[in-house]
This record gives sequence, C-alpha cells and structure tokens, in this order.
Amino acid sequence: MKQELSFVFICFAPLLGFAQDGILVDGIFEDWSGYPAVYNDPGGDGGPSDVDFGTLQMNHDDAFLFFKLEIGTEINLQDYNAVALYLDTDNNSNTGLSMNGIGAELVYYFGERTGYFFYAGSEVEIDHEDIFLITAPTVTSNVFEIAIHTDVVIAGIPVFQADTVKVVFHDDIFSGDFLPDANESILYVLSDLELGPLPNYAIQKHPEVDIRVVSYNVLSNGFFEAPRTEYFTRILQAIEPDIIGFQEIYDYTSSQVAFEIENMLPSASGQDWYHAKAGPDCHAISRYPIVKSTKIQGQNSSSGNGAFLIDIPAIDSDALLIVAHPPCCDNNSGRQKEVDLIMEFVREAKEGKGPISIEPTAPIIILGDMNLVGDHQQLKTLLTGDIVNENAYGEDFDPDWDGNPLLDSNPYVTGLPFNYTWYDEGSSFSPGKLDYIIYSGSNLILQNQFSLFTPSLPQDSLTAYGLFKNDAVNASDHLPLVTDFEFKFLVNTHSDLDKNAPEITLYPNPFSESFEVFIAGNNHPISYQLLNPRGQVILEGSFIDILEVSDLTDSGIYILRLTVDGQVISKRIVKSN
Repeated sequence: MKQELSFVFICFAPLLGFAQDGILVDGIFEDWSGYPAVYNDPGGDGGPSDVDFGTLQMNHDDAFLFFKLEIGTEINLQDYNAVALYLDTDNNSNTGLSMNGIGAELVYYFGERTGYFFYAGSEVEIDHEDIFLITAPTVTSNVFEIAIHTDVVIAGIPVFQADTVKVVFHDDIFSGDFLPDANESILYVLSDLELGPLPNYAIQKHPEVDIRVVSYNVLSNGFFEAPRTEYFTRILQAIEPDIIGFQEIYDYTSSQVAFEIENMLPSASGQDWYHAKAGPDCHAISRYPIVKSTKIQGQNSSSGNGAFLIDIPAIDSDALLIVAHPPCCDNNSGRQKEVDLIMEFVREAKEGKGPISIEPTAPIIILGDMNLVGDHQQLKTLLTGDIVNENAYGEDFDPDWDGNPLLDSNPYVTGLPFNYTWYDEGSSFSPGKLDYIIYSGSNLILQNQFSLFTPSLPQDSLTAYGLFKNDAVNASDHLPLVTDFEFKFLVNTHSDLDKNAPEITLYPNPFSESFEVFIAGNNHPISYQLLNPRGQVILEGSFIDILEVSDLTDSGIYILRLTVDGQVISKRIVKSN
C-alpha cells in the first residue's frame, strides 16, 4: 500500500542560526520540557521483555501528531521488540480493532515494521510510508519520539476523521505492559494550531561562511550511472560544496570522481578540485589541497574508513577529515570495532603518532554514513572518545582540544521537523539518522546545516536552485548533509587579544571596490598579508596607520593577517559583487 504525500511548508530565508521552538523529532527531547504529560504509567508492571512504560507526552501541529514515550528499558524501536501503537482516529469505540477499551482504526507494530488500517469491517496492511511514520533516535534508547502525518488517506479513506483521538500503547506479548492501564483512557484533541517554527537553513552559502562541508553516500556507484548523474549534478550545483566526503563509490578512482565534479562545478581561474581515496569506497574531494591520505587500520585490523589531511591556508593549518563507512545493520560488534579504531586514530593523530599527525588546534571533522542503527554506545564513542575495547585500541580520551567531546552538527531535513538522513520508501525500515558530520567545537563554529530533501522544498526554492521535486530521492537513499563552518581562529574577540592591542577598523565591510584599514594610535610599520577566497596570499607588505586595498576581482571572503605588537590578528573582510 503506497501513496504520495504532498508537503506544504513555509519557505525559509537564508539565515544563520537556528530556531527550535516547535517539536523536532530528533532524539534530543529538550523541546518537550514545557509540555505536560498526558499519562504517567506506574512502574513495576512490565512483562518479561522488560518493557515498562512510563510517561507519555503528546503534541501536534497542522501536519503531524507527535508522541514522546518512555519505554522503561533500552531497545531499538525499529527491531526486536513487540511495542505496538493503537489509535482510535474517529473517536468511536464501536469501530476498528477493539483494544483496551478503544476501537483502533490505525495499528502499528514497531518491531515488525508493519501495521493495519481498519475501516468498514475491512483491514489494509500498511507500512511506515503510508502514514509517513518517523521515529527517533535510530540507535537504542529507553525514550523515543514518534510522528505520524495526520493528513493521510488509505484505501480512499481519510485516516483521521475526528478532532479527538484515543491512544493505547501495548507491549504485545503475554503479560506485556499497557499504557494506559485497564479501565483508563487517553483522549487527545487535535486543536487548530499554527505550524511551529522549524530550524532555519540556507541552501545558498552565506558570504561570511568560511567553509561548506558535505557528506554524501551516493549508493553503489550511482554517481556515475545515468540517469542518476543528472540528479547529482543539480544537487551539487545547488549546494556548491568546498569539501565533499563521498561513500559507496567503489569502482572508480578519486581522479575520476574529481573529473565528474569538475564537469558539474567547473573551477574558476586559480581553482582546482583536489582528490584522494582511502579504503574501498571513501573519497575526499576538496577545493583545498589534500596533503596526505591513509586508510584507517590498526594491527590485525582493517576497515572501510579513510583519513585525509587537508591544507587550509586561511588558518595557516591543516584539518583532519575522516570519511567513514562502518558496517551496516545487525553488525554491532563490527561497527563498534571500527568506531573504536577511528577514535584511536584521532587520539594518535593529536599525539603526533601514526600515519597522520596534526598540529594543536587543527580542526577535526568526522563524517560519513555511520550506519548507526544499533547500540547507542557507538555514537557515544565517536563523540566522547569512550573506547570500548581499550585493550586493542587504547585508553579513553577527550577528543577535542579543549577537553570537551566532539559535536554532532545534527542537520535537519529541509522544511520538516526531522533529522533523518536515510529515506527509502521501499524499505520496511522508516527514515532514520544514519549519516553524521561530527566536528571539533573548539575551533569550528557551526553556522548553518541541513539535509537536502527535495520532496519537502517549496516550489519557489526548487525553481530558485534549479532542482526538481524528487532529485534527492532519485539520486540516492541517503540525503546530502550540508554544514557551514566559520573558523574560530578568524574571529578575534576582545578576550583573544592583549588589552593593549590597538583598535583596528576595516571600512567599508563588506566592500565592492576597495577598503581601508585604520589602526588607531600606531606610529610604526605593521606587516600584513591578504589571502584570497582560495586561501592564497595575494598581497603582502607593511603600512603605518592606513592601508588602502583596491582592484580585487573575486567576490567572497578575504582574510587580512596583521602582525601587531607581536600578535597575529586575522580579520575577515567580504567583497560583494
């Protein structure tokens, strides 16, 4: 049973920063804190599966009905459990499937990944796509968020026929727990509400963003297969990445991949696409030189993951990029082994050991199709450096330079309150978050992020960026993850500078033809370098109080490095068209 849902959502302006006032089904839960429970199920009445329901919260907007459910034990909601949802969608106990005092028109068994719609004495088997079911997190948890689209039609019948719904959750085994308990009921009213604010995103890179990083699993060499190449072309031309980490390009060299990228995104004068491949399917394609690459492997170990050292001239440093593709599905032990191995590699790179070493404060980015569909420990390892097999891969460590965990950029789907990155309506598994871009927050400032899902983009955005509605789902079962970063090194705050440092003014900023630099109270020569948008030094010299720079041709971000009283101060200046 398949149907096509039409998405009508507000269009977002290209802003930096995020607004998260509505419910977001992302496995994070803080957005539920202001909403009361609709039911608190008493503890201690769970069955042999250890499922013992706790608090249930509900919410809705004009498109989705949301649930937050405490399970009472750690499970994977999409596998190996008997948790079922029963919804009376016409507020009539005499219709549908009788269950715990309600008549359920809609039933879904999460562990079996299937459900039924009951109407007029008949039943229709359904799957997640028929009701646009989304759950989070994709990894194991004892709390889950669930969303169901309220404007769905099955067998020609609207599923939600009343503004009041009745709800039952059941651990569908012998002596399994019920929520609510017998002789109790949960009624929820679908009142008229405005669509809550969703995360802002910008498809077009903002002029003040330093670098745009993309992770993309292109599904079994699909980057080179017609007609999928045309979908990838439109997508990449719309998002204009600076660095791409590709997965699932097995049968082609990195030079062949870079050649295709050049055809899609031709280089300007002085530009190039640098490239490297490490492992069976992981590629790095970059506007910045890739100075070293290696497959990540330990003693008596191998993996499909690669590490790349990328020269970033604007920050006078290299960045460590890891493109990863750990094993899929039920292979929890193999996946944990590989994430342990990845974090061992990061630790040794920071310590100056191993095939790649990095300087202190070098940016660290780990991206790829992580296949995180099992134990939550794998994500914990990637973020916190909590290595499981310390005998094989060494001790735990703090992965960021400032002693903190790495950060998950957590891109949200364009125009939807979800953070899934994998979408296959033909699979029994509902959309989930399999792909990640993880980064060091000590030196990278996240400015913008999104997962490009073209079916949910408004038509004016599709037209503006030369996209078609189904480009993303036709290209691959994974969405392109896009993150924009600002280098913290290039953001000088008052606390970064000596209190005696002179005041520096750049005017105008942004500029169109020329700009001037004023240094108050200076009476001796100041050396400077001006770096272009590609990180190349195009001007250098010295001045005393005023420097005038003109005749710069390319628009974008320029970096002015000044040596003032022994301090190297970097200032960002933007040239507009």
